[in-house]
Amino acid sequence: MFMALMALALPIILSSCQKEDSSDVNQDKIYSVYELFYNANTDKTVAIARFRFGTPTGTLLEVTSPASITFNGDDMPYSVAYSGHAKEYSGLLTSGTFIYTNTEGTVFTNTTPTMTTLDYPAGFDTIVKSQSNTLTWTGTALSANERANFFIGTWTWGEDALFTTSGNGANNIVMGINQLSNLALGSSTGYIDRVNESAIAQGTSEGGLIRTRYRPTNVTLEVVP
Repeated sequence: MFMALMALALPIILSSCQKEDSSDVNQDKIYSVYELFYNANTDKTVAIARFRFGTPTGTLLEVTSPASITFNGDDMPYSVAYSGHAKEYSGLLTSGTFIYTNTEGTVFTNTTPTMTTLDYPAGFDTIVKSQSNTLTWTGTALSANERANFFIGTWTWGEDALFTTSGNGANNIVMGINQLSNLALGSSTGYIDRVNESAIAQGTSEGGLIRTRYRPTNVTLEVVP
């Protein structure tokens, strides 16, 4: 549960997995994940490409020459901070194209789904712990490939909760009292992400995912009995 919360409230999870050179593995056994993430709290967009051997949880791989990875034509160096290849941009960038060329010269081109925004409704500043709460965001309803994740907590162990909704037409998140019971009374921080994710169009036999992720400015919430 805690790792799921970390995955929402941070752009990425810093990985302690071993990293290997992508040239040392079977080039058809590389699993790829591409992400374009905008965080309004920093007003930065970051493009991230992560490659793993064999499976979504396999060993992280670093792309080295003669292989290459670019986003919108920009080289993406390996970043320990992002546990993958990354390129940061100022402001909001809603879409773009990743091009990965492996050591054998095979080229894989994948364009992100369009990033769609959302925001908190006006006056959303209180969570009542003893009853269910509904967060109806401002912005369009979700499409078939989208989900929204809402995290609230103080980052003290056990004093947080994660809620998710998905499916075509969804426009709110319902928070049940079972998960709300973990929250500490007083001030907490809320984070909401809108994610548009699908399978990659071009990849190895292992496949992969591509997504956009949009996060509006975090909100301070008062948790009351």
